[in-house]
Amino acid sequence: MSAPDLERTRSLLTDMGFEFAPVLLAELAERAVKEKLAQLGFLELVLSAERERREERRVKTALRLSGLPSTTTLEGFDFLFQPSVDRSRIELLSTCEYIRRRENVLLLGPPGVGKSHLAVGLGIKAVSSGFSVSFLSADQLIEQLGRDEQAGRPITRRKALSSALLVIDELGFQSLDRRQAHLLFRVIAHRYERTSTIITSNKSVRDWPEMLAGDEVLATALLDRLLHHCHVVSIDGRSFRLRQQQVTKESAHVVGVTAHRGSKRSRR
Repeated sequence: MSAPDLERTRSLLTDMGFEFAPVLLAELAERAVKEKLAQLGFLELVLSAERERREERRVKTALRLSGLPSTTTLEGFDFLFQPSVDRSRIELLSTCEYIRRRENVLLLGPPGVGKSHLAVGLGIKAVSSGFSVSFLSADQLIEQLGRDEQAGRPITRRKALSSALLVIDELGFQSLDRRQAHLLFRVIAHRYERTSTIITSNKSVRDWPEMLAGDEVLATALLDRLLHHCHVVSIDGRSFRLRQQQVTKESAHVVGVTAHRGSKRSRR
């Protein structure tokens, strides 16, 4: 393809609303020549490049708006270190079929075992699959809903509550008072059988009444809606954070021993 042909094609692509293909056109034309592609093959190459770049931009924007830590992926989860987690079950959840069925996921276990990692990883998979996602810690969610309530704004209009997937992280580190517990109940009740919710908690389900202001009736009503269509993943294993601390200590010890030996040799 000659330079004038490239310019005419680039101009046409721009006029038709293509954003990335005009910039990549010369590179794509060179690739088409090397691979001896026919006209339809070259057209498919151009269209595929445009689609891929648009999808990359969509995912990047959606991740930024979701609040998800985008560096924490399921691929980075160490299933060998945490054998209590059924890998096949997590891989099934990563297909996002539970979101299509408007089901929930409850990740339970002590601190440091990877609950948040799995929740974020599933959230990233959901974004990649085209679903809207919002990620909030339990404290952030309650605080935002409290401000809405005080301002007289309907909490159900908050954008996060309309997301196809809402990830509520670290529920249970602080007990909720009666007002906060009712706010959380309204969230779960509003999303029940409409959308999907992932919750991570260090509290077992039997401890939720105490966490929810000691209100057993409210806790029962909340859990009834949350667990009706729910995948419960209980993690009972070692802490990733403690492992990292141990590795750091061992590395520091090795460095210290090496430095000490080097110092002794220099004195000789």
